[in-house]
Amino acid sequence: MQQQRLAAILSLDVVGFSRMMQKDSPTLLAALNSLYRKIVTPAVARHHGRIVKLLGDGALIEFSSAIEALECAYAIQKRLREADLPFSYPEPIRLRAGLHAGDVVVEGDDLFGDAVNIAARIQAAAHPGGILLSHIFRTLAGSHIKIPLKREGRHSFKGIEQPIELLSVDFTDPDVAEHRRRHAEMQEIKFCTTKDKVRLAWTTNGSGPPIVKAPNWISHLQLDWLGPGFAPITTSISAKYGLVRFDARGNGLSDWDVAEISFERFIDDMEAVFDAAGVDRAPIIAFSQGCSIAAAFAARHPERVSAIVMIGGFALGRARRGGARDLKLAEAFRAMMTAGWDDDYPSLRDLLSQTIIPGASEEDRRRYAEHMREMITPENLGRFRDVIDYLDVTELLPQVTAPCLVAHCRGDRMHPIREGQRLAAGLPNARFIAYDGDNHLVPENDPVWPLLERDVQGFLKEYV
Repeated sequence: MQQQRLAAILSLDVVGFSRMMQKDSPTLLAALNSLYRKIVTPAVARHHGRIVKLLGDGALIEFSSAIEALECAYAIQKRLREADLPFSYPEPIRLRAGLHAGDVVVEGDDLFGDAVNIAARIQAAAHPGGILLSHIFRTLAGSHIKIPLKREGRHSFKGIEQPIELLSVDFTDPDVAEHRRRHAEMQEIKFCTTKDKVRLAWTTNGSGPPIVKAPNWISHLQLDWLGPGFAPITTSISAKYGLVRFDARGNGLSDWDVAEISFERFIDDMEAVFDAAGVDRAPIIAFSQGCSIAAAFAARHPERVSAIVMIGGFALGRARRGGARDLKLAEAFRAMMTAGWDDDYPSLRDLLSQTIIPGASEEDRRRYAEHMREMITPENLGRFRDVIDYLDVTELLPQVTAPCLVAHCRGDRMHPIREGQRLAAGLPNARFIAYDGDNHLVPENDPVWPLLERDVQGFLKEYV
């Protein structure tokens, strides 16, 4: 006999299940069985839920309380984000989670109805390792939710008439977020002068042995603390070391009105900051084109560089990669950036934000897009692109004697993984690590982040 009741529904799905089954189904099924037995089932029991059914690639779970459902999903995903998690195949197993609440139809032990279907649709839209929930679910949970949430806007789903307003779970520790805000406000900004009389803004965050960050395409010493791409790694490293950061010429808090923006000047600027900070020898941490700058600096001054961490890097700019498509993309990117940089929402900056940090929440991507406008002028951006798109450090790479950790996400939309592999292959003392993610800069909401943090901290410990 059919019954109807109000329920909070948690839908779980295994990311990449079909692909992994084709490779080694017995190993995957054994790992999933262990994962459900040790993590999912105990979490559901603790939060007074009921597993309606386990599917090969996921689960349908019912709760009478929306808060219990959210806390259960959070506990499961939090556990799966731990860097030493043994559930892998051979890559870490990731789940997507979707939460919705509404009337369900009960037939025996099974559930049917719109609430079930909508929870499944929401789950399919979640990032790997993420949790999405409907605004209706959030309203039913009331005002006692302690888990931080971020707005994700309205989304349309096939078979559902009205768009649904969504939120995502923010896995950033609130205490860490407050710590970053204080750092942004209280850090001491200093200035040094380059060989060609350009003023560079620099600062040191944290204490201990120094680590120097190479300049990336745009930055801002204060705003980077608030951005989802740089804030996690900056916080992590400055907690153990003295992280020296600076804004490259032409952007951030450094001089914008400069006669020359060139790759050679970027290398000179690194030397000026090393000298101003009193750093004789240290590791460098670099992102994107900063990896090429770090490599060139290490080739020129091997005595000053003990190691390099390279994240999302490349040795060849887009226009140098040998394909007509890459050249056209470089030209199109430059034209779009300079023409549309100051546009209001939705802007080119929003598109870039989605490309650089697709795993961040819509709210964080929007804020990052707004911050970009404060970092650089459209004119200087065009000058930067002329340098970045045409750089080529392949002949310098064999001269880099320092050990290098080269890290790249397999689905990086800004610079494909083959460019990170090319970079690592040219370095005589490099270790390459690929992660199953699609971010260029890795935010904390990406389950790749704990792995990246573990690997970077482990590598630096050897060479500081």
